Amino acid sequence: MMPPLWLQKLDAFSKVAVAIFLEAAPFLLLGALISAVMSVYVDPARLAKLIPRNRFFHSFIGVGGGMVLPICECGSVPVGRRLMEKGVPPQLALTYMLAAPVINPLVLASTYIAFRGDLSFVLLRVVLVALPALILGYAFAGKEILSENDVQPEHCGCADSGHTCVGHGAKGFSAFPAVLEIGAQEFLYMGKFLIFGCMAAAFFKVYLPWELLRLFETNLFTAVALMMFLAVLLSVCSEADAFVAASFVSFPVAAQLSFVALGPMVDLKLIGMYYAVFRTKAATALILVPVILIYPLSIAVGIFMR
Repeated sequence: MMPPLWLQKLDAFSKVAVAIFLEAAPFLLLGALISAVMSVYVDPARLAKLIPRNRFFHSFIGVGGGMVLPICECGSVPVGRRLMEKGVPPQLALTYMLAAPVINPLVLASTYIAFRGDLSFVLLRVVLVALPALILGYAFAGKEILSENDVQPEHCGCADSGHTCVGHGAKGFSAFPAVLEIGAQEFLYMGKFLIFGCMAAAFFKVYLPWELLRLFETNLFTAVALMMFLAVLLSVCSEADAFVAASFVSFPVAAQLSFVALGPMVDLKLIGMYYAVFRTKAATALILVPVILIYPLSIAVGIFMR
């Protein structure tokens, strides 16, 4: 006997939520560990010497940072926050946080493969991600944007904590336990926002009436809007989102492009993290600016490609 429909949907919801979490959690853990390594081993004074004083170059360094230190959007927020705590200018750290999940070798290669060697699509994805990242970087240059209410995991470098004191710029394996402790704290702190995002994404994926998609796919303006909406709701990791976008074969290429451009910068996983880590105005800008820019740019691409 088949179980009732509501029970089937509930079962599907739980499976999808767990699947999304398992896909995203390793990348969040990676981001947390990178953040912990920065906290323990990176000396702010030395880091400051490596950053050009000319602010004009900060955003461009951030855009290309993913080619050196690639990271998924699931771990980009803790890394971006840690960079700012270490004295990296917000202009550079924000640009890196937004651009690195796409402008890195793994994601560019997966996009190239998913769209069957279409190099123009890969380049357009880079442009549509780089522009909002650059604009937001310049907009917040020299400003304090980290939330004052953010409860940030700290390493236990105090004598009264019961652990060995570890200073900034520490060396050797003696500091490794502190890396693990800070990484675990960072992962647990950000993990609750990831879990909420996974559950929300699973809810929409299971309960959204997919038959309505056909009403939007033939019109460029509605198709792009819907694919951007789905990018936020489905919260697919940037390493896999190109294959998801390519599966919407009946949608215009511009709509598929908007999906892979917006998702790594704005999705349900990231929205909670933004408001937890950044001040309200900054978090709102991180959400609205990519949406406002990517929609008309995708429409322009669609019109040009007709």
